[in-house]
Amino acid sequence: MLKPRVLTEVLQQVTTDGVESAFLFKQDGTLIAHYCLNSSPTDPRVGSAIASNIWSLYHKNGRGSLDEDRLQMMIMKCQGGRIVMKLVNKLVLCLCSNSSVELGMLVKKCDSLVEYLEEPLSKVGTLQ
Repeated sequence: MLKPRVLTEVLQQVTTDGVESAFLFKQDGTLIAHYCLNSSPTDPRVGSAIASNIWSLYHKNGRGSLDEDRLQMMIMKCQGGRIVMKLVNKLVLCLCSNSSVELGMLVKKCDSLVEYLEEPLSKVGTLQ
């Protein structure tokens, strides 16, 4: 069984050195777990819904224009920070950081977390 508290504790471990939040959600936007360093006035479900929408748009459009079957990772550099999203089984992991975090470090944290979560999430079965 998937324990949200344990998932939250795992997501908390990457929120260091400028990484401010971590989200794990279904591709339809349903939030599974999240952790934010600062209390945000925005509901985390809204953030996961927006990130899911961006992911699905790029996934859909990438098939034709990029000649790829499946979107693997998305990196966004925004005015207020950086975002990395990566597929882990049938879920999407999203890490958000401030602008001081190097993209390589953010990607490495995302890759490490995906590697750590892949096996336990595969045992849960289909979450979608």
